[in-house]
Amino acid sequence: MMKYIRKHKKNIILQTLPVLFAAMVISLFIPAVAKADASGLVEPIYATDGSLYPVVDYADLLTDEEEQALADRIYPLQEQYNSAIVLLTVPSTGDRSPMEYADDFYDYNGYGMGDSHNGIIFLLSMEDRSWRFETTGTAIDVYTDSDQDYIFDEIKSYLSENRYYDAYYKFISLCEDELQSDYESGIFTPGKFFICLAIALVFALIVLLGFIGQLKTVTPAKGASNYSDGGLHLTSQYDRFTHKTLSKTKIQKDNGGSSTHTGSSGTSHGGSGGHF
Repeated sequence: MMKYIRKHKKNIILQTLPVLFAAMVISLFIPAVAKADASGLVEPIYATDGSLYPVVDYADLLTDEEEQALADRIYPLQEQYNSAIVLLTVPSTGDRSPMEYADDFYDYNGYGMGDSHNGIIFLLSMEDRSWRFETTGTAIDVYTDSDQDYIFDEIKSYLSENRYYDAYYKFISLCEDELQSDYESGIFTPGKFFICLAIALVFALIVLLGFIGQLKTVTPAKGASNYSDGGLHLTSQYDRFTHKTLSKTKIQKDNGGSSTHTGSSGTSHGGSGGHF
């Protein structure tokens, strides 16, 4: 065997070099591939029915009772508005930025409602006291950049004072306000408008046919003598101003939109963040 190796040593080396080179190239991409999945993330928590639990507190900022109270507050809102609300605390985001961590935790664990995974996640990382909002699906339009600024302004004092339950409870209430506002603004969608228009036209037609039915006994007169004795005489004429018509057009306030980015999963997100 050794004799064979010495004899064909040159050929063996030449055949091995491409394999070693390929292995080196692949190794360069291993860290990037490993990062683009759920590795390095905390595990999600599941409810007793197997569904994803909306409160994931790995930094131990909340008591068990507080976690349950927040979850009970979230569940009906998710069902009513078809949009998830996820609360996540971690000691650190590791090699990921807070944005990447929130995106990946949400995406790779399958959070969100509906096919578009609608929802918002609120991350707190305690190593550098960073916070992050990330929105997905329809929630990108619900929580615009200015909305997110407003929400954080309303809860930052609680975070600074380490009142995390109060901060999260206020956050949920503000999310409810945004979801309700978005729902109300979408009541008269184009589809609903045409339905209302069709109903109005049918009603108008019924009323018109009713009036026409009442006029069946009326016959046209052959002369004007039936309407006036002695003809029509004008004694005076003048112009009288009765009213004016003023048309107004409402100028909609520009509330801005949402800046977006794409996570490692290929999903689009809106979001914002900082430190507290």
